[in-house]
Amino acid sequence: MLEAAIKNMQGQEVGKVSLPQEIFGLDANKALLHQVVVALQANKRQGTHATKTRALVSGGGRKPFRQKGTGNARQGSRRSPLMRGGATVHGPMPRSYRQALPRKVKGQALKIMLSDRLRTGNLHVIDKIVLDSYSTKTIIALLSTFGIRKVLVSDVRSDDYLYRSARNIYRTDVKDALHINALDVAAHDCLLVTTAGIKSISARLGGGDDDTDGNDADSGAASA
Repeated sequence: MLEAAIKNMQGQEVGKVSLPQEIFGLDANKALLHQVVVALQANKRQGTHATKTRALVSGGGRKPFRQKGTGNARQGSRRSPLMRGGATVHGPMPRSYRQALPRKVKGQALKIMLSDRLRTGNLHVIDKIVLDSYSTKTIIALLSTFGIRKVLVSDVRSDDYLYRSARNIYRTDVKDALHINALDVAAHDCLLVTTAGIKSISARLGGGDDDTDGNDADSGAASA
């Protein structure tokens, strides 16, 4: 078992937490991590981009100018891609970018990212985060105490005080430990997680499955 120091909101060490070797002690696997991060990013795309073909552009009921004598190339419709305001050729149309990934692959990628953050000293464990009001200043002071920035804060409960206090801080995000994935961890330099969050992550990944994924929803692209 690995160990990490537990600190309170004042930055004082108050104990140690045991971290499972099979979750926080894995070697890097860049190929698998790249595959998962690219897939999670693709799954976040809406895919609602669209351009108009000749069939969709309005107008074009008559020739724009006579066939001969103008010096221009002959044209039969204003909807032609060659005309200003005309159609687009081979432009993007609504589509889904979704990439399916096995649960175990996503879980393994999360384990690799957690192991990397622990190995590089960017995994910080706090006993609990207590807020009784909305206070961005308190969260900034907390991050300053730990000497971290660009951080993902993870706890087991949905605390509106914590979420709304941190959402205006540059590259600082709050997410439930039950829903974090490899992309969430990779997008931030540091991970600040509560002891309850550690237990939730360990229980979730203990069987090797990643059964929840906050960014793995369908892209919602409309059909063309």
